Amino acid sequence: MKKSASYLQLIPYLRPQLSIIISAIICTLIFTAFWPILAWLAGQMANYIGQGNIAAIAQLAGISAVVFLVRGTAQYGQDALMAKAALKIALQLRKIVYQHLQKLSLDYFAQAKTGDLAYRLTEDIDRIGEVINKLFHDFLPCILQLIVVLSYMIYLNWQLTVAALIITPLIAVIIGFFGEKLLKFAYRSQEKIANLSALLSEVLGGIRLIQAFGAEEYEVNRFMLEAKQNYQAKYTAEKVKAFQFVVVGFLQAMSIIFLFFLGGWQIAQKNLTGSEFISYVTAVAMLIDPVGHITSNFNEFKQGEASVERV
Repeated sequence: MKKSASYLQLIPYLRPQLSIIISAIICTLIFTAFWPILAWLAGQMANYIGQGNIAAIAQLAGISAVVFLVRGTAQYGQDALMAKAALKIALQLRKIVYQHLQKLSLDYFAQAKTGDLAYRLTEDIDRIGEVINKLFHDFLPCILQLIVVLSYMIYLNWQLTVAALIITPLIAVIIGFFGEKLLKFAYRSQEKIANLSALLSEVLGGIRLIQAFGAEEYEVNRFMLEAKQNYQAKYTAEKVKAFQFVVVGFLQAMSIIFLFFLGGWQIAQKNLTGSEFISYVTAVAMLIDPVGHITSNFNEFKQGEASVERV
């Protein structure tokens, strides 16, 4: 693939697995539909506990057990089916790339680094498979969860929901900014790993000559130079990710504090009951995990984009 490649070029490899992917998405939709139900159950349970109604608590516990069982079954279908599709796509992509290598001229192999080619066939293609799996197994369910839970929050109290969403565009801009930075660092890191692999292949293949001429120290210095460059590229990427989570986490914490203040005001205005506010807070808590996953997935997608460009 050329450097201008994007994930759209993977679509032909998705088509043969379309039936599996659709089945996984159906399981995802079933799984996602239970999020507002769980939030409602939490509000009702808090209400019954406050009343000391043991019979109602026992009945609600039985309903909850059934809900968790059906939800867990749907989650298993989603995870297993998407893993199967992603692994098959990676297998097919590896086969096609390997077949393409067999048809290249000898001049190409005279110039290409063996370690770099091996890295593309193994690590880069594995990363692409992981990205495809993450897209349907984690990223899409998180997006659907956000949509469903936000809809339920609007249903409970639209004023609170509008206030809670004020900070969302800022978080999205920050995630996008860090994602672009990570793409650059990921591409640099993978290039350094490929260079390191190529150097190892070269040195191990000529180890007799190196020992014959007493060039061991020279080769160790060469290896350490490449290894340090790889370390620096990876460490820079990890620092960017760590800082991103701190910033996003702080904004989320401030949003929750603001939410409790507004919730108390809405209860005082008789626009919200205590049990509804518990359901609302539960729904807000359900947004924290998908936002974190989307942030992490976006970072991985940017890093995976570098692998797509290399393959």
